[in-house]
Amino acid sequence: MSTNESTDINLKLAFLNAGIEFRLSAKDESGSIAFRLEASNAANGDAVQLNMESSPVLADWVRGYTRWLYRPRIAASFDESGITGTFLEGTSSEQAMDGLEMACDMIRQRFDLYTESILD
Repeated sequence: MSTNESTDINLKLAFLNAGIEFRLSAKDESGSIAFRLEASNAANGDAVQLNMESSPVLADWVRGYTRWLYRPRIAASFDESGITGTFLEGTSSEQAMDGLEMACDMIRQRFDLYTESILD
């Protein structure tokens, strides 16, 4: 990342039929661009854990999605509270925006399909 660039992106994707909302961010941190994804209940804003108790759909999805994030230049891992990672070294702000677009598109492809809540 060039020293004259700065990245601070926050996105919210709501899938009302599925009952879920995702918050994604990309921010400069310690010389790299940090990535974060968290899920919340679309109806009340409460945090949703990425585990079987909260949603078997999310628990299944998060594993593959986290691995897939390497395609848009994000090295990531997950726990029950969300996905964290960093964009690969040398990623520019523009590449981070492109990566977030890809990340959002992949989420939309999956969660736009639901007609009922995925939350237990």
